[in-house]
Amino acid sequence: MLKVSLYGDSDIGRVRRINEDSFELIPAKQAMVVCDGMGGHAAGEVASKRAVQTFRTYLMHDPRTMRTSLATLPYPKLSAEALDMVQAVRLANRSVFMTAQEKRGMRGMGTTLVAARFTSEQALICHVGDSRAYHFSKGKLRGLTTDHSLLAELKAQGELTPEQERNFPERNVITRALGTRPSVSVDVAAVPVVAGDWIMLCSDGLCGYVEDIDIERTLMGCYPDPEKAIRYLIEAANSAGGHDNVTIAIAVIDQVDIEDDQAALSATIPEATPSEEELEIAYIDEMLQEDHPIDDDEDTDRIRIVRPGQDRLAPPDPAEDPERTDGRRRTLWPW
Repeated sequence: MLKVSLYGDSDIGRVRRINEDSFELIPAKQAMVVCDGMGGHAAGEVASKRAVQTFRTYLMHDPRTMRTSLATLPYPKLSAEALDMVQAVRLANRSVFMTAQEKRGMRGMGTTLVAARFTSEQALICHVGDSRAYHFSKGKLRGLTTDHSLLAELKAQGELTPEQERNFPERNVITRALGTRPSVSVDVAAVPVVAGDWIMLCSDGLCGYVEDIDIERTLMGCYPDPEKAIRYLIEAANSAGGHDNVTIAIAVIDQVDIEDDQAALSATIPEATPSEEELEIAYIDEMLQEDHPIDDDEDTDRIRIVRPGQDRLAPPDPAEDPERTDGRRRTLWPW
């Protein structure tokens, strides 16, 4: 059995007045999720919280009802746990989209999502948007996700020189997000891990300001203390200007019983079919009746922090930070 310890923290940064990031550690399912919201006044925070809540609720419920809708897809090598994660992301998308349609002032809000779940032998990674997952093993850092962004697409097509890449004016334009459409494609991957490895999830408040090589050096310097690593990485993001919220979650692989080599798998699960959409809507309605709804009017300047062994801690006092002045704003393209 693969066993993990989960750690995470979120920081508002030095410029923004609202933390639009949300994250959750879900020890009961050996899972974690990070979302980075976008939208108008407080809408980004609502979107990220709604996505995290829906993702967690689905995994904590018996998912067999929805699993049947994905069972016919041509991905025989993806486990039932991987398909459950895909469905959790799809439902999170549907929940954010429905909320945006129902509430004035929230049209067009959305959020990125990156999540990890650990089975008996592998790390499962799902993502939409430009929040990232990394694998840190034996002192080396490796990216596990490809940003759904205009910059990433142009790089993949070989259309940018290194100089153009460094000075790309639309580096925050993303091409896929949760909540902006009724359904969304989801990237999923299965990654082999060994004891001592770390899987790290982060919002672009980290990877957008701190280079991968510097993230790797920080993790090497802090290993094997993940809490210290999270603290130092947040400090590095803030030292780079702190222009964005930064959220980091780390899973430490404590034990892996299966020694056989496991193949890495990846796939992009397409948008839901009309029949699957009907199931999603019905399931969301059922979940919202059973669970406490998110209070969209709560104090949006407060940061929720989750640490190992604790489901929730009281949020700290709101940070007294100035208005954001750098002009960076994530947008979805094309509209």
